[in-house]
Amino acid sequence: MDLSQGEALRIENLHFRYAGDDEDVLDGLDLVLGRGETLCIAGASGRGKSLLLRLIAGLDKPASGAFYYFGEHLPLSQHNALEVARRGAELIFQNGALISNLTVRENISMPLYYHHRGTDDEIEHRVNMALDLMRVRDEENKYPHMLSSGLAKRVAIARAWAMDPRLLLMDEPTAGLDNYNRNSLLPLIDNMQALFKTSMILVTHDLLIARELGADLCFLENKRLTQRMKFEEWLTVDLPIAHEMFRNLRDFQLKSTIS
Repeated sequence: MDLSQGEALRIENLHFRYAGDDEDVLDGLDLVLGRGETLCIAGASGRGKSLLLRLIAGLDKPASGAFYYFGEHLPLSQHNALEVARRGAELIFQNGALISNLTVRENISMPLYYHHRGTDDEIEHRVNMALDLMRVRDEENKYPHMLSSGLAKRVAIARAWAMDPRLLLMDEPTAGLDNYNRNSLLPLIDNMQALFKTSMILVTHDLLIARELGADLCFLENKRLTQRMKFEEWLTVDLPIAHEMFRNLRDFQLKSTIS
């Protein structure tokens, strides 16, 4: 039995360094994501979390390593954004990266037309589904500058989902959102995963996302990923990274217990 058939993504021994640097940013990193799984990756700023998403999406090229998308090896000589997209991966940037002179509907439909993803009617049907899924139908004729940060995030996710991704990569999906918009967005992401079994990787500083989405959580530390655990396990495990990243939450729990 080929166990890789149950995988959305496998990365083996990934190395990356910026031109002119003497040290790797990522040094021997491994990652396995099962089909339909959601994984949150957290850690201190500047350690390479967003870079990892860019590497997975084919926007940056590693020095070495092996990438497998849905059981299929993608040689580094072919590792680019177009080839990765053909394998069903979509990246949602932290700022949404909406096109300023296109309406919400046009932002969502443009990649579908560009990649010839069906007839005009089929594309419009897919766009309507994306608008409804992320609850932005009322904003379809607005331009990005007319949207709040929360709505812009939802439109960016709708645009990515419309491409029917098998692997969705999200960079800080709740960054810059107030509590209302954050709490409105997460159930939509959870609903999308539940309905369509989309495999997801979320890079985030918002550790509570892992608990709310029922996702595994790991940290990028020492240029590699730590083991994966559920949120509640990280709260109790005796590891330096757990004490560092969950210090405030542990203190809050302790005070609640005492009181």
